[in-house]
Amino acid sequence: MHQANPALDAAMVSGRVVHGAAHLPHGYRIVWRLNGWRSLLALSPTFDVTGTGAGVDLSGRVSILPGRYALRDARGTLSWAVVPLLVRDPGMTCDLTASVDELSLSQNGRTRRAWGAVRSSPGTCARAGDMVAGIPMPALVAQLTTTEDGIKAALAAQDAPDTALATATLTDQDRLILQLHAAGARLVPGVSASSEHEIELPLSALMR
Repeated sequence: MHQANPALDAAMVSGRVVHGAAHLPHGYRIVWRLNGWRSLLALSPTFDVTGTGAGVDLSGRVSILPGRYALRDARGTLSWAVVPLLVRDPGMTCDLTASVDELSLSQNGRTRRAWGAVRSSPGTCARAGDMVAGIPMPALVAQLTTTEDGIKAALAAQDAPDTALATATLTDQDRLILQLHAAGARLVPGVSASSEHEIELPLSALMR
């Protein structure tokens, strides 16, 4: 079922299907151009796409057919500023900036696939509305992989990539499973690191 997104519903679109732009709220802009050669290789309409705005500078290729899509070779940067626009009540704020290089996502029916990595700068995070000092965060890396039932992102410090701090799994049934591991719990004041912490919720409860 289609989930309404106010940002997309309020977009102002100009140009044509083969080359156009969408102007979104908060100053964000998406531009696309049909890539004929890539369309032949992918056997589906494929567009070179760029997204820009406050804290966002991303580019990649998007292939679309009814019931399926693929985002390939996404690269660029984005800041935490975009998170509250996509996530309903994230509960925290951060000053991190993420870099993306050769990230790919696809969905065919209800089956999702993902591969690549997202890296962030060091910074601080704090609970929304909390007046105490933010929690220092190291430079992080999230490795995206495909599982039997969806896609998984394993979050770790860049200088210790084999020690997962947290894991997020998005299932093909639109369920999001968040796990905070002991190494990640040690970064959060007041959270016990003696056991794993897990929460599962429908994706619709999280996304705007």
